[in-house]
Amino acid sequence: MKNSNLLGKCGTAPSSAIKPDILSIVLKVTERCNLACPYCYFFFSGDETYKQHPPFIPKGTVGEVIRFIRQAIEAGGVRQVRIGLHGGEPLLLKISKFAELCEAFRSALDPLCELMLIVQTNGVLVTREWVELFSRFKIRVGVSIDGNEAVHNIFRITKKGAGTYAETRRGWNLLNQSMADGELPSANILCVISPQQSGAAIYKHFIQELKASGVNFLLPDMTHDSPEATERYIEGCGDFMIDVFKAWSEYGGRKGFGTVRFIDEVIGPLMNDELCRRSALSKFEPLGQFVISSNGEVSPDDVIRGIAPRFRGLNYNVASHQCQELQESSVWQELENARRSLPSACRECVWKSICGGGAYQHRYSEENGFDNPSVYCSALKRFYGHVTKQVVAAGYPIEEIERRLELAWN
Repeated sequence: MKNSNLLGKCGTAPSSAIKPDILSIVLKVTERCNLACPYCYFFFSGDETYKQHPPFIPKGTVGEVIRFIRQAIEAGGVRQVRIGLHGGEPLLLKISKFAELCEAFRSALDPLCELMLIVQTNGVLVTREWVELFSRFKIRVGVSIDGNEAVHNIFRITKKGAGTYAETRRGWNLLNQSMADGELPSANILCVISPQQSGAAIYKHFIQELKASGVNFLLPDMTHDSPEATERYIEGCGDFMIDVFKAWSEYGGRKGFGTVRFIDEVIGPLMNDELCRRSALSKFEPLGQFVISSNGEVSPDDVIRGIAPRFRGLNYNVASHQCQELQESSVWQELENARRSLPSACRECVWKSICGGGAYQHRYSEENGFDNPSVYCSALKRFYGHVTKQVVAAGYPIEEIERRLELAWN
């Protein structure tokens, strides 16, 4: 059967599925960048609090972050801690300081929990010395690449407007080869969807030219109040996602190479009861997600800070607050309520168990808060429908899918 590889191992819940006992922290080790990507949510979303923060995280703040995490672990329930070493561009931090930071986390937290260190970089500053550091501390690496040279250089530019594809590809090649040699736990590509581009062409570039084994594509961070979110733009994003799926299918789907996370996040719930429940109820876990700025300030998930002033400048700090205090605060409770409550317009939707109403930032409007379907709703519905048709064509019973989608929110 042509698409039989789509089925893969979706009937088994992966051990890496997100659970409530995971504490996920984005740590701003730098709050400056060597690039000026115009769509960047951190520097160009209207949130300029970074200007009041240290460019590089002080050693004392690292110690307070460790204390904050240890208290959360000691309070019980936290099995795994994921620390994303972020920016700006995290590799602007001196490599010696970066190594001290990683050593501090490993020494303090490895005995207490399963610790995962992750770095997200634009790849421009990657050298062999950086790769050796990532290997030493078992750091998973994500590289932001927007496509081939022509596409990447439209947005991923220096402050003087020059494209950065050549430098990023050089850094990516170092990381990818080191992963192939067994030095790194993983090296993956992260790409922001561009509706003006061909999703299939970009995916093929990643797996044919860049030899990527893991890729994810992110929808641009827009709310219902974003003027750019026109019908044409939204439908273009849907076309992009379907194009990626078609190309992914051509290369063998789940049994091929070039794993795509946003595809797995749809196929898995369609074919597995437990994954469907998790997708519906736990796709976004605000009570386990914190962003810590270089000065120790704590806020919700990064993209949330840019959608409304009340989500930033909260006066919470790792030096003076504990994890439980934040979880009980009005901000985190608002997000938790959004997770548990489908937008009213979504309650009769057949895809509610896959989508869960959509990402918080995509649901938001000044008028209704989070009580909106995703701004990408029409595009997502088309994508889910296309994937489901292909899974059924590959031999999976439609009755099982229908039963699963109906039960997940009950």
